[in-house]
Amino acid sequence: MLFSNLVFSRIRNYEINSNSMGIVKGKQRLIPGSGVNLNYYKVLDYPSDDIINFLFISRVMRQKGIEQYLEAAEYIKSKYPNIEFHVLGFCEGAYEDKLVEMQARAIIKYHGMQSDVRRFHKISHCTIHPTFYPEGMSNVLLESAACGRPIIATNRSGCREIIDDGVNGYIVEQQSSKDLIKKIEKFLALDYKEKKRMGLAGREKIEREFDRQIVIDNYIEEIQSTF
Repeated sequence: MLFSNLVFSRIRNYEINSNSMGIVKGKQRLIPGSGVNLNYYKVLDYPSDDIINFLFISRVMRQKGIEQYLEAAEYIKSKYPNIEFHVLGFCEGAYEDKLVEMQARAIIKYHGMQSDVRRFHKISHCTIHPTFYPEGMSNVLLESAACGRPIIATNRSGCREIIDDGVNGYIVEQQSSKDLIKKIEKFLALDYKEKKRMGLAGREKIEREFDRQIVIDNYIEEIQSTF
């Protein structure tokens, strides 16, 4: 722990002057969270669009935006018959009955906790992450984009940094089912090539900005400069 704190302090070596409204001073370097392993999360072939599959990958809880996702699923399924909404993750007790009821009505498909989500990315056309939880850099979005999947997520730190709005996905207002529905329909209006192109743009962004090797190289450089 002492060693990691030393490295962290070297990378984040700044001083905040409480009398200057938090102006950052001194040496600093911004790194992209923990990054993503691009060898593990490879680009996957984009699936055919006979059925469009959306993924929600998260602990099923209110702050992760499950209510907005379920409301959007109910509305979209009533208008578009060839859409599937999947939910992956541990479910808090408050939502167990709701998921069972909505699965019985074929609104969603709940898959529980999964140790390897890549097989779901294979069938997915887009990952939706409507969180308003205090996120770090979202691994769900990083991994989805690394697999070549478009992403739709809320306009908050840890999410918006991963999305170039309209390029590799869409940004939505927090806790707004209406705006989420709007962005889902905007995505559905894209033709197959545009959806695929959006996913590949996400992969390129991850390679450029969030490759885990970037983080490793930064740490090694700081360690070497320390000793």
